[in-house]
Amino acid sequence: MILFTCYSKNLFKINDLYLIGTNSIRILSELIKKVNRQPQLYLLASGLFNQPTPARIENLRSLLNELLQTIPKNAPELPILMALKPQLNYKEDLETEYSRLFILAFPNKPVQPFASYWLESDQSLMGNSTLEIKKMMAEQGIEVAENSGLLPDHIVSELEFLAYLASQDDEKARQTQQQLLEQHCARWMPQFIAELKQANPILYYQLAADFLINLTGF
Repeated sequence: MILFTCYSKNLFKINDLYLIGTNSIRILSELIKKVNRQPQLYLLASGLFNQPTPARIENLRSLLNELLQTIPKNAPELPILMALKPQLNYKEDLETEYSRLFILAFPNKPVQPFASYWLESDQSLMGNSTLEIKKMMAEQGIEVAENSGLLPDHIVSELEFLAYLASQDDEKARQTQQQLLEQHCARWMPQFIAELKQANPILYYQLAADFLINLTGF
């Protein structure tokens, strides 16, 4: 099994620096044995909003299958996870929809997956909100991999950062996770989700939006 975006010394005993957005092959079952369900759920959410490729969809399916084997029957996220399962099959239409929603969106504007777009007064990218997230990551020994094509405030990066924080058993990480959710994510992700739903997405992205709402409580 393959982890779709990240590698970490703390999770995998591989590296001294946690890099968001890498495409390294890692053993997913090792992660699942070491951490609770919340990091896995954030990783799944991150992967659902990443640009789809056959390998990434396969990794998501593996992660979801592992979750379904361990999740309690009364878990609130179970119905959405079950609905997602048949959607995790790669088709070119999925990449086309990703481009329509987040890149091209002709004749409309794309649904922007960057926090800075929603938080900066001029809707510019790489604004102060981006730098704040980059600093918050650096304080935890994290950076976004240069070859990932991601910015620190991209929804994929932020959700993976939340997965990392949720996997750490220390007070500083818990405080950072709470700060990130309440003072940052809550200020822009609800707007992102609302605009995504208004764009009439295919079922895969409808469920991704619903899963994010269920996970964050926004």
